[in-house]
Amino acid sequence: MVKFMKKIDFDTISAVILEEFKTYTGKEIEPLWAFNTFDVQKDSIVGFIGPMNVKIENMKDLKDVKEEKDVEIPIQSSEAINFIVEHFDNPDLKMTYLRQRILVSTAKEVIENHGNLKLKKSGDDLYFNDKKLSVCIACRGISSGKIHLGINIKSGGVPPYVSAVGLNDMGIENTFEIMEEIASIYAKEMSKIEKDIRKTLPLF
Repeated sequence: MVKFMKKIDFDTISAVILEEFKTYTGKEIEPLWAFNTFDVQKDSIVGFIGPMNVKIENMKDLKDVKEEKDVEIPIQSSEAINFIVEHFDNPDLKMTYLRQRILVSTAKEVIENHGNLKLKKSGDDLYFNDKKLSVCIACRGISSGKIHLGINIKSGGVPPYVSAVGLNDMGIENTFEIMEEIASIYAKEMSKIEKDIRKTLPLF
């Protein structure tokens, strides 16, 4: 079983921070990865640092697959913060994408606060000085909705046609702290939404 450094439990979701490096391959976005890997049996956000190396057969974005079908490994980074999110409340794909946007907006705010800088958000992507900082995908299976967000720590190792930037290029070094803060804020926000649902009277 993969070691984790910290697990923060909220009412309906757990935030798990891994201790060791792990490569994101795209297979981690399959259903029940968190349960199979470290026995988390509820909604979860898992954060870990490591390379991104996603081959075309593991990509979920059909538009990207069509555009990059001749590239063997279209998503690459030598070192990134990776988040894997899973929700089991039978979310439709639109709900999963809305949650994705909350996660990306949370990451934007946390990074801006730590770096005293301004990022640009376009859809589910983050940019600094017009260079791409992140990749993200939302998808849905039979039992759950899944999200992957990858934030470059280093700008090396990306495909040669991508103009990329990493947190280190922006003068940001405290990546574990940023990873834990993003995961905790997202989990807390999701837990609070669930509580709000349970206190609101219906319209008649």
